[in-house]
Amino acid sequence: MQDNFEPIELEPQANKNRKLIAAAIVVLLVIILAITCALLVKYYVISTFIVDGVSMHPTLNGGNGAYEDNDRTNGDVIYLNKIAKIKRGDIVVFTPDNGIFSEKSLVKRVIGVAGDRIQIIDNTVYLNGEKLDEPYINEPMRDNDNLDITVEDGRIFCMGDNRNHSTDSRVFGTVPLDVVVGKCFLIKGANGKLRAP
Repeated sequence: MQDNFEPIELEPQANKNRKLIAAAIVVLLVIILAITCALLVKYYVISTFIVDGVSMHPTLNGGNGAYEDNDRTNGDVIYLNKIAKIKRGDIVVFTPDNGIFSEKSLVKRVIGVAGDRIQIIDNTVYLNGEKLDEPYINEPMRDNDNLDITVEDGRIFCMGDNRNHSTDSRVFGTVPLDVVVGKCFLIKGANGKLRAP
């Protein structure tokens, strides 16, 4: 009995080498594209900020002020979305444009947006005529001057959660949206645990 085998054509070595090179190029392009996308997101969409100070206590831990080689040793790190729409209640980082803190970025809570009327009467905050419910503040305000302001277009009114130890829109006025670095979407505590704002 005779075996009826069909001859098998073996792929030439040159074709195998070309396929391996093509596969390596595709993998390399995918890696370059992934790195490029990550860098674009980091530069244009996501940023981080290390909290320094007590103005947002108890929401954010600003550490004890100790620095080691110019790095914060124990303050919370907040992750910012640079392109998110800003709304009331958001925690934002910005650099005031009026010269009071021209070099220092600040982190505060948005109390009012364009068109909102903010009043502080007898150390109580009113938003559009209604007393503002503020479960996030450290303690009731004291020794504040009364205030009545309507937030202009393209601006926000911000205050720290630790009202008695915060320099904010009560002092330097409303904040232009174009100096806002971003809105906090994630907090990394000094203990390394992640939490929502």
